[in-house]
Amino acid sequence: MKKRKVLQYLFGIIFLCFATIIGALLHPDGSHEMIVATISLAVSFLALLIGTFTYFSIDEVNAISRMDGNVMENPRYYPNLLRYFLRFPQVTLQDASSAMMNHMQSLFSKKIKSGARLADNVQEIADILVLVPFLIKSNEPEASAIQRQRVSRLLRKIKTQVNEFESISDGSCKLLKETTLLIEAVYEQQCKEHADGGDPSMLLKIRGDMFINPASSLLYYNYLGLYFLHLAVTNINQGDKTPSSLRQQIDGIRHCHPDKLSMARVYAAKASEAFQRANENVGDDMMWNACTNFNIARAEYLILQIAKVTGEDFTNIWEKYADKSIREWIILNKIIADHMVPNKERSWFQQALISQENKMRLKKVIYQIMNGQVLTDFNGNAIGDKYEDFLNTSFFQSLPKEDPQARTDELVQDILDLIK
Repeated sequence: MKKRKVLQYLFGIIFLCFATIIGALLHPDGSHEMIVATISLAVSFLALLIGTFTYFSIDEVNAISRMDGNVMENPRYYPNLLRYFLRFPQVTLQDASSAMMNHMQSLFSKKIKSGARLADNVQEIADILVLVPFLIKSNEPEASAIQRQRVSRLLRKIKTQVNEFESISDGSCKLLKETTLLIEAVYEQQCKEHADGGDPSMLLKIRGDMFINPASSLLYYNYLGLYFLHLAVTNINQGDKTPSSLRQQIDGIRHCHPDKLSMARVYAAKASEAFQRANENVGDDMMWNACTNFNIARAEYLILQIAKVTGEDFTNIWEKYADKSIREWIILNKIIADHMVPNKERSWFQQALISQENKMRLKKVIYQIMNGQVLTDFNGNAIGDKYEDFLNTSFFQSLPKEDPQARTDELVQDILDLIK
């Protein structure tokens, strides 16, 4: 009930009492009985008012705290990132960043009056979060810094609204708070490569088994796998945090101290396990399929290379995951291209996905060369008789001299150095 109505009722009671007193003064006979009766009526009316106000207040709190039907508790809620790629057709990083951030901020621009709505909006942020690296890991440092600041402010606003909701309904808030922690932990993981990067170990504080819908489980296990993969590479680099190329990382396995190599093997196995659990929750989303399958390939390739050095038995299964990933990237980019306006410049996200496809295909070539294998395409067909033949393929020839998203230039140089 609104405060204005409460004041109106109180004013009515006061006016009634005042009118009674005036009447008693004008007609003294029987005034005591009149005053007592009026005051009794006023007290009864006030009690009714307070009772009604309490009832509606409890009902309003129940309405706010209800979580019925929210997507966090829906076991059939799967991600769908394609709609966001089509929703943000902006060409430049600044425009794409602004459009996506405006959408995310609009979800929390006003005070949310329903627990179910709050849960749905928090889940949507979790869904979109995987796109943030396309905006913060670019060759435009200033734009990336602005983007990180906006995401940080948004996270603070989300935490504030969740904390306010917790004060109303603690029992309904556990899953909501865990998802909020997941968003914060994933963002820390995404920023770890920057000078002001965060703490990726926050993922270890998340109770991943609590998540009910596949989208949240997918996000959790994928980034948990990336955390373990990062630990594996750090051990191979023997604690050296200086960024190294993919070729140098693989070559570092041969020179790694046995103790460090042993720990790298453990972490790589944990990473592969987490990625495979993430892959179980992908559904039909093509980008997530592409990401999780290549992440499995990365972890399994690392295990293969370590096993070759340590003399362990190993299975060469990384290629099938890499090929599946590349096929998903190709299909996704083809679908997006078909939905774009003809002769229009590529959107920022479209170019990002093309660069990502190129990145995965180049990584596979490096993996094969470093492993002494015959080069194959994404269907397993051999590419020429010599490694040099790859440089004449239509794919390699079509690569831009300078990747506008700064994702493949170093990989191209790695391949050129290996083939020399």
